[in-house]
Amino acid sequence: MKMDDKKNITVNVKFFANLRDIAPPKKIVTLPIGSTVSTILDLFTISIETKLIILINGSPHQKRETLIKDGDIVAIFPPLAGG
Repeated sequence: MKMDDKKNITVNVKFFANLRDIAPPKKIVTLPIGSTVSTILDLFTISIETKLIILINGSPHQKRETLIKDGDIVAIFPPLAGG
């Protein structure tokens, strides 16, 4: 394979709680290299104003500009409420 043949990455995206009403519980997506968390949110039409908890490979990430890499697992949760 030539270097320029690899222009996309494959990412496993998982949605939790009420986000499953607007997106599938899990989905493997193919995105261009250089994609960010925002790219995923745009793909599933999740508003930029929506407060979210985002984990990439089990580590929390607060910035939607965080680059994602091939093979990453991105878990997206709504904010947790205490009671």
